[in-house]
Amino acid sequence: MSARTPASPRRSSRRGRLLRPLLGVLAAGMLVAPAIGAGCAAGFTPPSEIETLRIFAVTASQPYAQPGDEVTLTMSYHDGLIAPDESARPIQIVWLRNCINPPGDQYYGCYPQLAELFAAIGSGQQPPPGTMGIGPEFTFNVREDILDNRERPEVGPLYGTEYVFFVACAGRLGPVQDPGGRAGSFPIGCFDDEGRRLGADSFIPGYTQIYAFDDGRTNENPVATGIRLNDEEIVEDFSLIPSVPLCPIPEEERRMTGCSAADPIAECTTHELNVIVDRDRLAEIDPDGETLDGKQLTEVVWVNYYTDQGELRADTQLVNDAVNGFNPDTQATWIPPPEPGIATIWAVLRDARGGSSVVQRRIRVE
Repeated sequence: MSARTPASPRRSSRRGRLLRPLLGVLAAGMLVAPAIGAGCAAGFTPPSEIETLRIFAVTASQPYAQPGDEVTLTMSYHDGLIAPDESARPIQIVWLRNCINPPGDQYYGCYPQLAELFAAIGSGQQPPPGTMGIGPEFTFNVREDILDNRERPEVGPLYGTEYVFFVACAGRLGPVQDPGGRAGSFPIGCFDDEGRRLGADSFIPGYTQIYAFDDGRTNENPVATGIRLNDEEIVEDFSLIPSVPLCPIPEEERRMTGCSAADPIAECTTHELNVIVDRDRLAEIDPDGETLDGKQLTEVVWVNYYTDQGELRADTQLVNDAVNGFNPDTQATWIPPPEPGIATIWAVLRDARGGSSVVQRRIRVE
């Protein structure tokens, strides 16, 4: 009997007519491609170009909270692949929590508890209230005992941390046996209908942390309100989105290096992208930071740009410097794709204390 080859997900036809996106991402398994030497070989796809399942951010309504506070987590994600029948792949999103202050404050100290909770749910038991959520949003209350039995550090305030784990899976979730190792193994995997374990293009496990400090300090998310294309704000109304000409250089040629490879920046019309921020809600004072001369430091804030069409250059930019403050030069260069369609651009604003916000806009390519 001949072996049956399973149908595989495919890239969206929006990219090159091929048949059809934190905190703390935990690779359940990572395949490392062999290095390609200098020459005429094609390079790798940059992380800023979204071709598979990707989580951009998990944004907490309160990155720093107090015991008992209500916190809502919102996942921003995108799937650049489609099912074999060219429909959108259903993505399972599951949240699991109830782990505070693991040994050494290390996330993998939560794995035994996480595996036990997942196994209980899989056997049909009802999870304790507030320990499990489904979908892109999850609301819970920080545990009242998060600061209990914590030793006060020699420097800085006393704090506790709660880990909330999440998984995004374009298949079916199932338990994974721990193969051993110092840090253990993430106890949940993602499988297709025939039981084959899916890789990183279809499964993203991860965690986010909520901190509680006994001095009551808080942290607000930096606020992104929009994106500019060549100094003009991109409107949200789809009927009014801007149009740009395509760049005819094929994607394969753009990936080539050396050997007189084509330069899209020199041969095509490129465009500047700039995140729009609310400067009054961008960076807070760092309560533990000051310069040698006593000047108070502020949060470091940066932006990551992403696209599902075309390519980006200089896709990570500093938005607020701890010493010098706001930086207005946050532009990335976007090169349109070689075919017409609708391109999506994301700007993900992050601060160094776990805050984030995400803004998404679209551009028509003709």
